[in-house]
Formats: sequence, C-alpha cells, structure tokens
Amino acid sequence: MMTFKRLNKTHIRDLKSMVSPDRFSTGESNLDLHAKDQSRHKPCRPEAVMWPATRDEVSGILQYADNNRIPITGWGSGSSLEGNPIPVKGGIVLDFSRLNRILDLRVEDFQADVEPGVIYQDLNKSLRHQGLFFPPDPGARATIGGMIANNASGTRTVRYGSTRDHVLRLSMVLANGQILEVGSRVSKSSSGYDLLHLLIGSEGTLGMVVEATLRLVGLPEAYSAAIVTFSSVDAAGGAVYEIMRAGLDPAALEMLSPECIELINREEDLGLAVSTTLFMEFHGPGKGQLAETLDMAREICHEKGCGEFP
Repeated sequence: MMTFKRLNKTHIRDLKSMVSPDRFSTGESNLDLHAKDQSRHKPCRPEAVMWPATRDEVSGILQYADNNRIPITGWGSGSSLEGNPIPVKGGIVLDFSRLNRILDLRVEDFQADVEPGVIYQDLNKSLRHQGLFFPPDPGARATIGGMIANNASGTRTVRYGSTRDHVLRLSMVLANGQILEVGSRVSKSSSGYDLLHLLIGSEGTLGMVVEATLRLVGLPEAYSAAIVTFSSVDAAGGAVYEIMRAGLDPAALEMLSPECIELINREEDLGLAVSTTLFMEFHGPGKGQLAETLDMAREICHEKGCGEFP
C-alpha cells in the first residue's frame, strides 16, 4: 500500500522557494476553498495550496513531491460534480488558475494553443470575431485543463462530441516531473501509440496538463431552439430517436424530468410547464434551412404526442 508523508517545516520552506510568496498558502480560507468541489462528497482539506505560473514550476513541484512522497491534486475551477479534485490524501493542491494564457490562435488551421487554466467561455469569447468556437459545453465555468482531465461533454455532445474529440496535442507533466509531449497538430495521423486519448479523461492520475492544442469548428450562421413538453419519458425518448433517425442533427439535446423542471422553476422562476421536457437546439448555414428543420422536428414531436412545441 502506498504511503504518503505529511508536510513538515522543511517541505514548506522548500516549496515556498519554488514560487513567488503570493502563490503559496497554508491559510485556512484557501485550504477550505480547495477542500471540496460542487459534488456531495465529503470535503478533505489539503495541507497547502500552490499556484504555478509556468510549466517548469509544475515540473519542479511534482518532482519534489515525488521524491518526498507528498500527494498532489490538480485543481481547475472546482466545478466538478464527481469529487475528483478533492485532495483525499491531503498534501498539496496545485491550482492552475494562473496558467491561463491563450498562447496562439491559428485561425486558418482551426486550432488554438492554450494553458490549462483558460476558462472555455473566455476562449470562445476571444474566438467569436474569428468565426470559430470550441464546442464542448459542460455548463459551469470550467477550465480547459479540468475539461481534458474529465473528458467533459455537455448538451452539445450529441453533435460535436466530447472534449476528447477536440484535443490534438497535450503537454503533460508526469508524477516524476518529466514533461511529456503527446499528439500532434496534424489533423490526420495514425502513427505510434495513441497516448493522447489515454491521458484525456484520466482525472490527473497519469499526469497534469500544462498546455493543449485544441481543434476548433466554425460558428454556425444561424441558431434555432425549442422547448417541448411530453406526457412521459417514453414519449420524449421516442421523439429523440425519430429526430436522430431523420438526420436532423440537433446541436444540443437534453431531456429533463418533471422534478428537474420543478427545481429549475423554483430556483430561476422560469415558469416552465412541469412535465417531461426536451430542450433542443439546431445550428445551420441559414434561417431557411433551420425553419425546415424545426418544421420536421415539430411534426415528429406531435406524432409522439407532445403537449407544447413553440
């Protein structure tokens, strides 16, 4: 069984020397802030929090921790619902919020190089005037590094896929401090072992992301959406099947139970009908095509007994 050491005065002195004074903390408020995510899992406080600002700092910290058997947990924005950023063994939390630069935008290649602390909404805000966007949308203000660690998906997965489908290259720091480069910027390659997709979704157990090359897609010219109610989950599920079978290619598709709708109404005062509900979004090159798509979706939903289709 692997055993870890608690931080002592020597460890704290050495770790403090690796970053600027404002990027190392053993303060109560910082430890509590990094003790839990948005899940219901029991909080576990780390013994220290560090904010690296370069890949070399990450490498040095992990090498020191490995040599001294100190556990390390990566931290993006703490928005996870699974408990994976909770430091269950104590030790150090590495908060990547200072590694938050967009390093390069190669519009012609549909690619962006980013550091792990970049918030995906902020990336898309920077891309919107270029006519591009990064499609995975987990909902919370998640960091790119956290999304890669979890292979985050979201409502747009039905059309665009998960984070895994939009990562071309990674720079990772392994537990011993070694920096590993995997993947490439080319769109088509079948050479060598596919370490890239082994690391994506590994939740920090195999290494920590310090840089990523992302695949971007073009912003659609037009959007349309609908909120559709059904009398049962079976009816809504049947509509989903027929919509997909008809090739309507929704950009987002989410089904919520009456209990979820009731909770949303209570928290956000939206006034939605309390029923099994489909939220649908479609993207297309023009309003005319989207109007035809919505007409077909409306017909399918009515055949399945929908109660409301605006």
